[in-house]
Amino acid sequence: MTQALKIVYNVDAISHPLTGIGRYTQQLGLQLQQHAAVHDLKLYSGGRWPDDFDSLPTANQWLARARRYVPFKSLALRLYHARRSRGLKHMPAHLKAYLLHSPNFILMPFDGPAVTTIHDLSFIHYRHTQPVYRLRFLDRELPKTLAQARHIITVSESIKSELISTFDLPEQQISVTHLGVDQRFKPLPESDCREVLTAFDLSHRQYFLAVATREPRKNLNRLIQAYVGLSPKLKNQYPLILVGDSGWLNRELNQLLQQHRHHIRLTGYIDQSRLHQLYAGATMTLLPSLYEGFGLPIIESMACGTPVMTSNVGAMAEVAGGQALLCRPLEVDHIQKKLQWAIDNPKWCQKAAVNGLNHSRQFTWQNCAKATVEAYKKAI
Repeated sequence: MTQALKIVYNVDAISHPLTGIGRYTQQLGLQLQQHAAVHDLKLYSGGRWPDDFDSLPTANQWLARARRYVPFKSLALRLYHARRSRGLKHMPAHLKAYLLHSPNFILMPFDGPAVTTIHDLSFIHYRHTQPVYRLRFLDRELPKTLAQARHIITVSESIKSELISTFDLPEQQISVTHLGVDQRFKPLPESDCREVLTAFDLSHRQYFLAVATREPRKNLNRLIQAYVGLSPKLKNQYPLILVGDSGWLNRELNQLLQQHRHHIRLTGYIDQSRLHQLYAGATMTLLPSLYEGFGLPIIESMACGTPVMTSNVGAMAEVAGGQALLCRPLEVDHIQKKLQWAIDNPKWCQKAAVNGLNHSRQFTWQNCAKATVEAYKKAI
């Protein structure tokens, strides 16, 4: 007999612009609603109980505004944490049969079994890439969460190993649930990419694509230094397109972008339809990050039939599964050699596109939900 699960599901991460953790929270939640073992999925956000996922990206904008306008961002995070915790401190009696899942690191006080998703430990291993307010918040709150969590989910074997070694956690307390790819991401003919190619003045299969928030962990400084070292002819033929929001600690990066604006184009955040077209029309997608918990652009690009260059370390190498061009992320010369190699070896790129497409098919949100339900059962 299937065990009927009742879940309080924290959806604070679903806000515009919808990026990695927000997309994970949304797509996993939608699949959990359809899972036979989930009897009830109650959405919870900042003291509210939303009825559905549709309005969340705009309804949760209060948090984004607080982070932008409160002078002390650590205060904004404390206010946010206090607000979202308030609604669960005095739980209705019927919720005591529920399990709490926070898909974004930090748990709220909850009188029942709780599961958290820890996406990475960059705040420990790459502290220089994180804003001070975030470091203070996670330093204070994550130990409490780990003590409260009945079970822990993470999104790669690499991060599971880090959790075990860093916090001396038992292996059986941690489950790995790989992320999924939106089913809309698939190869497209050139004609179906024409709208976005025209909008950004691009030629089909003649540009490099990087999808990343502009922040230090994404290693965009070294990527740009490597790219600008290519010959003027190649830079004219293969512009570099950067998709993603402006992040933090990026003054040097912005100066580089200004210096090389003739060959590097910023799109800012774009919707999924346009992102799909950009993936499908690119020569190669580039993710030479210093550190990732998973690296969603790797499998999104592969699902669109576009080869990938990513770092040869941690979760990125794990997720790529031997189907990507790997670079040493700290070496500008090595990144540049890989870019040149990709241009010089179109047959390899064609083969990598086919192999990557096949590899990406194992990464579905249905599989993610199935593994998550198994993790819930371990927490009860």
